[in-house]
Amino acid sequence: MNVDVALFASLTAFQPDGQAGRHARTFSVPAGTRIAEVISMLSLPDQPRVIFVNGRHAPEDQKLCEGDRLAIFPPVAGG
Repeated sequence: MNVDVALFASLTAFQPDGQAGRHARTFSVPAGTRIAEVISMLSLPDQPRVIFVNGRHAPEDQKLCEGDRLAIFPPVAGG
């Protein structure tokens, strides 16, 4: 199945094509793939992160579906 993955801020350095930018890349993954598996596949650092699937907050153990858009952000702070 295909899912779109967008990495933001400091995580853009982990784009698999080596190019910066926060636009989504399409990945072909097996049916039933969980967000945690995509994180592992991308070798993202083991740090807190904010995750959305199709614009809604999602836990790392959530299964992805065909056509989902996964967005991953590093921790956000501000005032």
